[in-house]
Amino acid sequence: MGRFFIVGIAAVAALGGFIYGVDSGIIATTLGHDTFKLYMYGPSKADAALSGAVVSVYNAGQAVGSLCTGALADWISRKWTIFVAAVLAIIGTAIQAGSMNVGMLIAGRGIGGIACGQLLSVVPIYIAEISPPTQRGFLVGLQGMAIAIGFCLANWIGYGGSFAMGDAQWRIPLAMQVPGALCLAIGVCFVPYTPRWLVKKDRVEDASKVLSSFHGDDHDLVAQELIQIREQIHLEKLQSQISWLASLCQLFSRQYLRRTATATFILVMTQLSGSSVIQNFQNIFYAAVGFAGQQALLISGVYGLMGVIGQTFYLVVVADRWPRVRTLSAGSVVLAVLIAVCMALSAVYGRADNTNLDGAHGAIAFIFIYSAAYAIFFNGTIWVVCSELFPFFLRSRGTAFGVFLQSIVAIVLSQVTPIALAQVSWRSVQVPVTRYYALFVATNLAAGVIYFLFLPETAGKSLEEVGELFGDTIVTSHIGDIDIAAKKGAVELEDATNSRPSQFISKV
Repeated sequence: MGRFFIVGIAAVAALGGFIYGVDSGIIATTLGHDTFKLYMYGPSKADAALSGAVVSVYNAGQAVGSLCTGALADWISRKWTIFVAAVLAIIGTAIQAGSMNVGMLIAGRGIGGIACGQLLSVVPIYIAEISPPTQRGFLVGLQGMAIAIGFCLANWIGYGGSFAMGDAQWRIPLAMQVPGALCLAIGVCFVPYTPRWLVKKDRVEDASKVLSSFHGDDHDLVAQELIQIREQIHLEKLQSQISWLASLCQLFSRQYLRRTATATFILVMTQLSGSSVIQNFQNIFYAAVGFAGQQALLISGVYGLMGVIGQTFYLVVVADRWPRVRTLSAGSVVLAVLIAVCMALSAVYGRADNTNLDGAHGAIAFIFIYSAAYAIFFNGTIWVVCSELFPFFLRSRGTAFGVFLQSIVAIVLSQVTPIALAQVSWRSVQVPVTRYYALFVATNLAAGVIYFLFLPETAGKSLEEVGELFGDTIVTSHIGDIDIAAKKGAVELEDATNSRPSQFISKV
């Protein structure tokens, strides 16, 4: 029963990923509706600067939201930080759907971006802190599944909007961001705080009750985990009794710099893998091989569906079964190969006078395979690994910093990509699909090597034990020692304070 309880809690929190998926996916179809372009840009139906602002401000909002998350998650808890983000998402959506001008729309996208920046930072942390080590890949991977489902639905909602009349074509799809955010805002009120946050706030009895709800009648396991969490957090307090700003600087100290760099690299590579470029500018690719208008929107819907299929494969086959390092390194090579094939097909068949539909269909097929492959290897795994790397007192801030830099890279790509698609193209291709994709072939191959050589394997380890891989002082406990530990806890903590040897403390 405890396992199903944890899965239910994780599913509620994963609605944060669903909000992000819908929010990030719906704008691509919105920008494609002629009624939207006429309403916002006037008779010309075009304004590259404003279109870029709509996308960029959303990413800027994510950067701002992620920076706020570290302190907020430690102060009011992971749970209520999720609630705040859900409320902001509802407010942002209301402004977008009711926009009277493009400035109002941009403001709504900015608020929505802040909400999604918070959700991307805090949801995987919340799920990781309630997850047993052997199920953490699956449970945190639920956020990846929610992102894939949200993005898929956004594409189909946008396609459905094309059958409406007038401004309803884009106002109704934008408003469809509300249901997920509303469900999350209500649902998160009924989920527990994470045991680690409760212990940090000296609410040990409440933490014990939460662990009991997870483990049922296994009192030994509850006692073992509670002892380990209490002593580890106490030890971290002894090592980090400094101000919030100073502790933020610890992310770049010699002790934690490798973890900060690893988490940041993984999240930044979600952008440099080419996924966001293909996602946001896929209609240009479809146009290059002969598909446009409503037909392109339909293909976008199938593209999103392939992500859901890939994420399902991840949860059933990959999560907690494949090593994290092998998943990321092999996945990077697979993405590089798929992008290279897509680039080659677009070079050969991306001509306005092309009559070989098989070649065009082949290019689309590899885009679909790319969508599924990204979901299998990355969409869940990146959040699992990033939520595992940091000790408790830096976990929310470290993940938030990674999301912040991820958002900055997204802003750069959103500004650079339209220019690159127009300027860095094959000379023989009249519709610009480009050698620009070669950048992502190179970045994926480089990332695969870096993952293989430098990323430590974290699968199957508790969040406290992961620190051991980086040379942290950690606390370990054993069921046979529980009664002794319970009686001598104060003594052991005093030992930790004075740096004397303890049967519960080991250092690599």
